[in-house]
Amino acid sequence: MHDVNWLAVLVAGILPMVVGFLWYGPVFGKQWLALMETTTEEIQKDFNPLKTHGASFVLSLVTAYVLAQFLATMGGSGAMAGVHVGLLVTVGFVLNVGYQGVAYEQRKPGIFGLSLGYNAVSLVGQAVVLAAWT
Repeated sequence: MHDVNWLAVLVAGILPMVVGFLWYGPVFGKQWLALMETTTEEIQKDFNPLKTHGASFVLSLVTAYVLAQFLATMGGSGAMAGVHVGLLVTVGFVLNVGYQGVAYEQRKPGIFGLSLGYNAVSLVGQAVVLAAWT
């Protein structure tokens, strides 16, 4: 394991929370709700923000740490190295796993597209923060 900049990991861990708030709120919130065939009221019923956002934040920290390890292994630093790693992870992992949900679990392609976009922006953003901070 490589040493990582823990402050960079923390900032990179926060980034997907901010992107998600914007992505599934003012930017694509209405489209997402329509694709999910639900309403804001139905989503908020029995919603536990501490549990949901807390788990998401912890997992975002894990992702940031793993991205930092990828960057250290590749010897990458600078924003373009972050873009490179973020896109590789998106195409190599998120695209493939997400598509399986469409192909085998009959999830809607529109939801897949929104999710893929969110993950691409988040992962590239996280990797840029980490790579620029080294």
